[in-house]
Amino acid sequence: MENNSTNPNAGQAMGIAALVLGIIAVIAAFIPCFGLVAILFGVLAIIFGAVGFSQAKKENASLTMPRVGLILGIVATGFVIIWMLVIVGSIGSFALSKKDEINEILDSVKVETKKYEDSIKVELDKQNDSIKTIEGSN
Repeated sequence: MENNSTNPNAGQAMGIAALVLGIIAVIAAFIPCFGLVAILFGVLAIIFGAVGFSQAKKENASLTMPRVGLILGIVATGFVIIWMLVIVGSIGSFALSKKDEINEILDSVKVETKKYEDSIKVELDKQNDSIKTIEGSN
């Protein structure tokens, strides 16, 4: 006797979790400064969607929810990664275009630091001389 019964709910719990996490990831992906949160939810949606898809496929159950959760997770994660690459590239490009100005500022900071260190050294020398003078008069 063979048991050919299928579980119509196989993978659906994972599919629902993937769908919810995928929706949250897509929403968070479009909110500035929430990219890391979106990546976290997106990766979790991908994992839950893949597990739910595998379970549902094995039991010949509905693949819709796990598939949609998996797709939303992939879309959100991909969008955030591309968005972060654009931002990092823009900042890097801006920094390279201002390279000469940045070097001038760093050089002036070094000069000012040297002047400050020299003034501190002169001040300490004056204090040491005054202490020696006071000790010598006693």
